[in-house]
Amino acid sequence: MIIDCAIYRRGHREDTSHEPDDLAEVIAELADTDDFLWIGLYEPSLEELTRIAEPLKLHPLAIEDAVEAHQRPKVERYDDHLFMSLKTVTYTNDNIETAEINAFLGQRYLVTVRHGEGHDLRDVRKRAESDEHELEHGAIAALYAVVDSVVDEYEDVAAELETDVQEVEESVFSIVRTSDSSRIYRLKRETLEFRRAVMPLREPVQRFALGAMPEDAQPYFRDIADHLSRVSESIDATDKLLDNALSAHLAQLSIQQNDDMRKLTAGAALFAIPTAIAGVYGMNFEHMPELTWTFGYPLVLGLTAVLCAYVYVRFKRSGWL
Repeated sequence: MIIDCAIYRRGHREDTSHEPDDLAEVIAELADTDDFLWIGLYEPSLEELTRIAEPLKLHPLAIEDAVEAHQRPKVERYDDHLFMSLKTVTYTNDNIETAEINAFLGQRYLVTVRHGEGHDLRDVRKRAESDEHELEHGAIAALYAVVDSVVDEYEDVAAELETDVQEVEESVFSIVRTSDSSRIYRLKRETLEFRRAVMPLREPVQRFALGAMPEDAQPYFRDIADHLSRVSESIDATDKLLDNALSAHLAQLSIQQNDDMRKLTAGAALFAIPTAIAGVYGMNFEHMPELTWTFGYPLVLGLTAVLCAYVYVRFKRSGWL
């Protein structure tokens, strides 16, 4: 349940007990210092999280939200702590997969609850620990490290989506006949999933940047807000490009169908000439032109060939063949 648990004194890590029953004593020791406790959990049950929540006095509603995955990204304030839920995003083979991180931020602690396999916070913690000056700012610095790593992943996903959209555009406008509609619809669906993860996070992060956090932390969250704005703009641009690509693809299909119909019409016209002549000479009338003439068949066949060649050349020049 508890993946990692450590105290950070002036940015330096000190391992502590992983037993929930010892948390009250640990928190009491940190009451008069700037040090903080960082607890990392992975998919705890309600009973397991409740044991940890009791000494930290976490709100019951926030505990329920942290246990249940599939929360909408949000930030909620309680009496002495803040609850934050955010989505992590990974992108492979035109498929976006989301996981979830929930965080409790108090004055002397940060509790992170992770669901899914998308974003391993152990790597985030190691990077934060490598810069001891960052964690000197307390638990809020640890929260910044978590949110910043998630938003950086958003930017990577946005760049990969843009690359795939460029591939679709090249395919749509290539001279080779392609079937891109299924991929375009799939990319639009994944873009929508990406939007659901990113857009709800913009407003609370903007609040952090504009005064909801201590003054020394606001520049860091302004940086995250700027990254989120870039990702949001990228999502909007990707969605519009996919709409344009779909419209262009449908237009290309319509043009290709028109070309096919013209070719079929031209072919039918070529066959109509010999059919008409053969139809006239196939009627068993007694009085027919050139009926007893030796060169009748060669003349009719030659005339048919000349007319067909003439019609073929005209269709070829007009682009119908």
